[in-house]
Amino acid sequence: MVRALKSPRAGNARSEVLSAASNDNSVKCPICQAARVPEYAPFCSKRCADVDLHRWLTGSYAIPAQEDDTEGVGDDEAF
Repeated sequence: MVRALKSPRAGNARSEVLSAASNDNSVKCPICQAARVPEYAPFCSKRCADVDLHRWLTGSYAIPAQEDDTEGVGDDEAF
């Protein structure tokens, strides 16, 4: 059995960075601009987290794309 070695300091440093980032009150909730809460980071509440999830699931956050004009070109080759 092979086990990966973990540095105890590396895990703690990461936790400290994440904790410091989640306690930064200068960053506001992206939905309502209220101060964010570490439990729901980067949001201020479960409601705002759910609003954001709904926007993703319904396509409100869709990335615009350009249509491919070469569609159909080269389709003359049959199998």
